[in-house]
Amino acid sequence: MDFDRMLQYCGGLQANNDRTWFHEHHKEYEAARKDYLELLEVARFAIAQNAPRLADDILYGPAKDWVYRIARDMRYHHNQPPYNPAFRAYISPDRKSWLPIGYFLRIAPGSSCFGTGLWCESTTDTNRIRDYIQQNFEEFDALLRQCPIPLSGEQLKTMPRGYSADHPAAELVKYKYWEVILPIADHQLTTFADFDRLIGTATARMEPVRLFLLEAARSKPSQKQIYQTFYRL
Repeated sequence: MDFDRMLQYCGGLQANNDRTWFHEHHKEYEAARKDYLELLEVARFAIAQNAPRLADDILYGPAKDWVYRIARDMRYHHNQPPYNPAFRAYISPDRKSWLPIGYFLRIAPGSSCFGTGLWCESTTDTNRIRDYIQQNFEEFDALLRQCPIPLSGEQLKTMPRGYSADHPAAELVKYKYWEVILPIADHQLTTFADFDRLIGTATARMEPVRLFLLEAARSKPSQKQIYQTFYRL
């Protein structure tokens, strides 16, 4: 496993993001991708040791199933380069599903990161999470205070319709999605042992937040949410 090889390949693709360069350097891509798959095996066990409720779901099965394609789907990325110059994976039983919530690992020069979070596909589901956060604000607030990695995600400029700005959870309700992301500097990607410790420590800190968001995602809609759902039809 060679960290430099992964970073150098992604850096080269970022500087030469076209199909000609990609095909001319396909051997380098395959070598770097193999390194990344080995890295995911390290992450698999580090996460499992610190997220026991997720362990049984991620300890088995090929790591390649977690990996996102490096080629962009140009149907949805008009006027963008054809490749995403990073190795990315969603470590979860089902990469294409938002449940159960897993962990995300990105490797790219200057923008590597590891994290977890919740992004909903519909406004109905997003509001269901907001309802749960309001109802369990004290618990979520305590978990966020205990987690040294801050909550991030895009926020609305104003309160979403149907929610009060006077509620203690108002700032949390403004989020469109909720995530905790640990940036990883290039100099931190050095040895197998260091990466194992980094992912293990980060998982231990993030796991209580992930479990809260998982419960929120599995919660039933409130009566207010049902009303809002029908109001939108």
